[in-house]
Amino acid sequence: MASESDLKEDWKRVDRGLLPEKLLGEMPQPECKGLTLLTDVIINATVCHLGPAQGQVTARYEDDIEFVLDVAETIRRRCRLIPGGFIANPYTPPPSPERHLCVWVRSAETGGRMNLCIVGNEHGFPAVDDCISFVLWAESGFQRGGLPGAIRAAIRSVRDPELYEREQSEERQARQEKMRIEKERRYLVIEQRLARCQAQQELELQRKRVRNLGWRELMAEHESASPPEDDISSALYHLRDSLLTLPAPGHPIGQH
Repeated sequence: MASESDLKEDWKRVDRGLLPEKLLGEMPQPECKGLTLLTDVIINATVCHLGPAQGQVTARYEDDIEFVLDVAETIRRRCRLIPGGFIANPYTPPPSPERHLCVWVRSAETGGRMNLCIVGNEHGFPAVDDCISFVLWAESGFQRGGLPGAIRAAIRSVRDPELYEREQSEERQARQEKMRIEKERRYLVIEQRLARCQAQQELELQRKRVRNLGWRELMAEHESASPPEDDISSALYHLRDSLLTLPAPGHPIGQH
């Protein structure tokens, strides 16, 4: 069992490794409150350890894959600190705090590295709290919901960049082909609707023309017309036939 002096040495080692002394003196009070818990979590961690540089924590995921969380840079971004200990843009309203954690994944075998897009909690939460959440997530084996697809893709990329690029290229081509087919389908639907609209307008014009024909003109057109081959010629055929058919007593011509 570790002695009290050993525990104190562990605390000092982790404290020094987590944050540079200069950054610690510049941090606002809300960020400082969570440091004790973060230090305790790191001391008792089995997956995460300090390094490779000061202010960073490494989490082993698989034999060849590691996640690196830059605690110091995450705090700097969230607090909008710049070298010298001042808040950026002191004379203008500051932009919204940077909620992304500074995290990347790397492969010990290929040396590949890729930054990850991991967003922290809603505005108002200290960056240290988000760092604690990440470390606890890593300690659980990233079991809470598992790794998102974007992170799994990043792992494939650092393991085999060439294979990953080929897969990405194939996926892009597949998406482009799908978009091309969908675009053609939409154009076809539009053309079909336009053709139906034009056919309806043509039919109405022809119906009006036929109704305005005299009796002899109507008979001559009906007798000389070819057999119906489409909807318009069929509709006109039946219209002429209706107009030429003798009506029942008491009914006007063209009605039955």
